[in-house]
Amino acid sequence: MASMKSTPRLRLEPRPSHIACGAIVVLCVSSAVVIAVMRGSLAVTAVSSAVVFVVLVSALWRCRGRGVPALLHVGIDRRITVTDRNGRSESGAILDDSYVGSVLTTIVWQADGDPWWRVARSVLILPDTLPPDEFRRLRVVLRYGRAPTEAVTSGVDAG
Repeated sequence: MASMKSTPRLRLEPRPSHIACGAIVVLCVSSAVVIAVMRGSLAVTAVSSAVVFVVLVSALWRCRGRGVPALLHVGIDRRITVTDRNGRSESGAILDDSYVGSVLTTIVWQADGDPWWRVARSVLILPDTLPPDEFRRLRVVLRYGRAPTEAVTSGVDAG
């Protein structure tokens, strides 16, 4: 009986996204302008401005700093391994909540062994994050990949 070879997993090295960082800065600056223009008490304005600043720093950290994975391994079997900038790797399952589009792709995944109440993790992929050919291959794998239990059969008995 011949054994089937498994398809090799995609090995991707995402780069920080200038598109995402630019959008974050524009949205946070716009929010700060709206807060400044609104007529509210000084305390509300100060707290709101502090929240916008924390969101700005946190979001820029996620899209430019250590929040960007160093390495992704994505399989047609909807399995993923994410390696962070410190060299720690976690494997898990890609969830159906992922979105695959021509300009924006999000990989929503749950790490193996995570408790049911832990929020799923996500990886944002924009066109400037990967080379065009790798971005295309990732979208194909995410769009057509299936978990091993979801394998489609032709109805023909192999035995």
